Amino acid sequence: MKQILKNQLFLWQLCFKTAPGFMIYWIYDGIRYQGFIFLEHTLMINYVLECAEFGRPFKNILIVVIGIFILIGIEVYFDGYFQHSMIFKSKPKLYKALKEQMFEKAAELDLTCYDDPEYYNQFVLSVSESEKAIDRFLNMLILLSKSITGLLTGGIFFIYKNPIGLIFVLVSFLLSYIFSKQLNKLNYKIRLLNNPFERKRYYTGRVFYLNEYAQELRLNPVVGDILEEQFEEANEEILKLNKENANKRWGFDFLRTYIAGDFISDGLYISFLVIQAAVYRIISFSSAVVLFNLIGSMKNQLRAFSDVIPAAAENSLYVDKIREFLAYDPKIKDGNKNEIQKKPSILELKNVSFAYNDKDGNILHDINMVLHPGEKVALVGYNGAGKTTLIKLLMRLYDPTKGKIYYANNDIKKYNLKNYRERIGVIFQDYKIYGAALKENVIMNDPQKIEYSENEIELALQESGFGSRLNGLKYGLETQMTTEFDAEGVDLSGGESQKVAISRVFYKKSDIMIMDEPSSALDPIAEYNLNKAMERAAKNKTVIYISHRLSTTKEADRIYMLEKGWLIEEGTHEELLELNGKYAEMWKAQAHYYVNN
Repeated sequence: MKQILKNQLFLWQLCFKTAPGFMIYWIYDGIRYQGFIFLEHTLMINYVLECAEFGRPFKNILIVVIGIFILIGIEVYFDGYFQHSMIFKSKPKLYKALKEQMFEKAAELDLTCYDDPEYYNQFVLSVSESEKAIDRFLNMLILLSKSITGLLTGGIFFIYKNPIGLIFVLVSFLLSYIFSKQLNKLNYKIRLLNNPFERKRYYTGRVFYLNEYAQELRLNPVVGDILEEQFEEANEEILKLNKENANKRWGFDFLRTYIAGDFISDGLYISFLVIQAAVYRIISFSSAVVLFNLIGSMKNQLRAFSDVIPAAAENSLYVDKIREFLAYDPKIKDGNKNEIQKKPSILELKNVSFAYNDKDGNILHDINMVLHPGEKVALVGYNGAGKTTLIKLLMRLYDPTKGKIYYANNDIKKYNLKNYRERIGVIFQDYKIYGAALKENVIMNDPQKIEYSENEIELALQESGFGSRLNGLKYGLETQMTTEFDAEGVDLSGGESQKVAISRVFYKKSDIMIMDEPSSALDPIAEYNLNKAMERAAKNKTVIYISHRLSTTKEADRIYMLEKGWLIEEGTHEELLELNGKYAEMWKAQAHYYVNN
């Protein structure tokens, strides 16, 4: 219970800080609504029936009814503004406040979190449930304010008219609470068990409507059939879980709705009222009618109240995931050394090993490298050799499990992360183009928050080989990439997208340039022009190439050959050919593409 209250307090503080006026009115709205229900459906009806039963003047009824309906008219006027204006303005603010916290935290997450399926499942669940958690909390809050108001007003009326009736109400409430709690626990358990299948179903469903998969699905219809089978399998698993728990759900709902509700209040209590009014004449028939009507209302309020605590417990389980996610402490820590030597410096790896987890063992083994300022270095090797992982270590996206990496004679862990990464310009082989303006895709920042030069952006695009395409764009640097959000946006080809991605490195004024398969989507002429542009842009800079195309790497000052995570060969192109090892074998396999050049 303590944790449940803490989690609801977390949501209250978030919501109240974001929209205090809305939250106060939200609670007031529940009190106001239920207060007017009691005034209209209990007090007014009771007064009208008693006037009729005991022969009081009709004008008394008229005055009371007109007065109450004037009050209701005023209430409806203000409620209309709240329902149609304030809610639509405030709820998005609450969603935004929580999502911003989660997106900021997501940007801090270690990449190892994405490599861990269990953590990633929890991550996806917490993000997908964030808005729902706020909705559930607001619903609970207004239900609580309504039910408390209804129970207080109804309870006072019962004490005044028929105190024994409260026993029926309390018994109904306690039973309803017990059964609701069990039902909500069961629903949460089913939700967790269904989550992996929901993710699989969502993925397979998403593939069928995303543009990037459209061509391959049409050319390879069997893939679509396989995905449909996976979609059906996920549905079957979800259906199986629901079937396995259907009887339990039905049982708890029957006990909560009928035994704890209808049987006690509608069956037993109405019999009790008839005996008191007709046999013992303890209460009037008017009071009996109103009390029977009121116990129905009280029953609903108690059911709502009894649902609030189990619902809060269920919501708390999701909020736990959200808070755990927000409380995650990244393992890649900022160093306290803000100053980094301005001139290009030596980058050195000493006995570096790395494993994603203990189960799979090391991906890299005892790597030793020294990269001098201005040196052009190539990392080569077959798929799975560990080249891209090594680059991620240099970027401090991961930390070595053994050994150290030094820049300017300092362990890179000592540097401020942002400052250190600003010294490195990198293009990964799995680069992304974002649904934003072309210039934003180059500077990778908000142009409204930083100073930038459009001339430098254009120069970077020219150097990457995108110049002629840029000249043909109607809106130039303001052109939206992809047509997902803008009908006048542009969908680039693979080669064009890669040129835009490469321009990011040219635009960024960094000491070290890292190019992971920079020419994989380019034709030979574009590759040649890119290499010339990189020679110009990389003067006095350390450049690290990763490529399967050895035409790119043969001009490097030093080549490192990796195999299965081990550094097996090192030297210039000529030295490694003379060594006649793995590099020479790879070169000979590709040589016929280059010898005529």
